[in-house]
Amino acid sequence: MNVLLLKVLLVPSLIALVTLAGRRWGQRLAGWLGGFPIVAGPVLLVLAIENGNAFAAEAAFAALVGLAPAMLFYLAYTHFAIRVRWFVAAPAALACWVAAIGALHLVQPTLWLGLLLGAGALWLVPRLMPTAKAGESPTPHPAELASRMVVGAAVTVFSSELGRRGGAQLSGYAALFPSIGLVVATFNHAQGGAQAATLFLRGMTRGMWSVASFCLTLMLVLPRASMGVAFLAATLVAMLTHLLSRPAS
Repeated sequence: MNVLLLKVLLVPSLIALVTLAGRRWGQRLAGWLGGFPIVAGPVLLVLAIENGNAFAAEAAFAALVGLAPAMLFYLAYTHFAIRVRWFVAAPAALACWVAAIGALHLVQPTLWLGLLLGAGALWLVPRLMPTAKAGESPTPHPAELASRMVVGAAVTVFSSELGRRGGAQLSGYAALFPSIGLVVATFNHAQGGAQAATLFLRGMTRGMWSVASFCLTLMLVLPRASMGVAFLAATLVAMLTHLLSRPAS
């Protein structure tokens, strides 16, 4: 199974799960669940199987660096959402992501700069986001869930094509393309307003700590151990990190 097929099957399924979780437990907790590396993890695993440990370790480092553009997307979307409609906020936030990826691709960050960017974004972005309070959830349209899944699959095709053409570095960046955040936040914004989109994305910023720990562990262990050991260790570390980052309410 190649990366594109995996993501086309996985991302819409995850979008459906976090949509249903949002209806049941609220958008903040749904965002936290959506932040777990259930997309980036399998994508990096397929890259390792197809290209070897060294390639996957390089892609894992790029994914770690790619946290900063993803977090910038979340931050930008929440601020655009309180000023403009979803069809303006989404492309504007995506433009911020593209600009950040382009800058990183030109700079070629070192290990320490990459760690600093990732950790700094994880710490700073939630503090710069607008506050939001949970409101009454709108009645879902019968076609909403299917629409979210179709849009998620289309977004996935784009991000996979980006990675396929760019080698290990762009593959890692593409693994952190904010597909879940983009699709779910946009639908939340259209149906429930800026508050619903912001609550979801604030939840995702907490969940992204597990993505960081997963990518960092993978980057460090892959060159020194077997593929199975590396991914098992990264998954266990991510699970522990995710539990520790769970929203209080």
